[in-house]
Amino acid sequence: MVTMSLVMNNAEFKAIHSNNVKVKKMKKMKSIMKLIGKLARIFVGIAKRNESYSPVKLQLLNSMAA
Repeated sequence: MVTMSLVMNNAEFKAIHSNNVKVKKMKKMKSIMKLIGKLARIFVGIAKRNESYSPVKLQLLNSMAA
């Protein structure tokens, strides 16, 4: 539910989901599942480094993965 809310309200997650569905031809639910994993990795990184959320870092990770 959190990830679906992020896809609806967060510009970065919305863009990643849209890219997954349109460019990578992924089904919508599979894209949501991948975003759940990404969100979990973000939470772990935030907790380990004691940092706040930064959308710039999320965009950097996406450009490296592509």
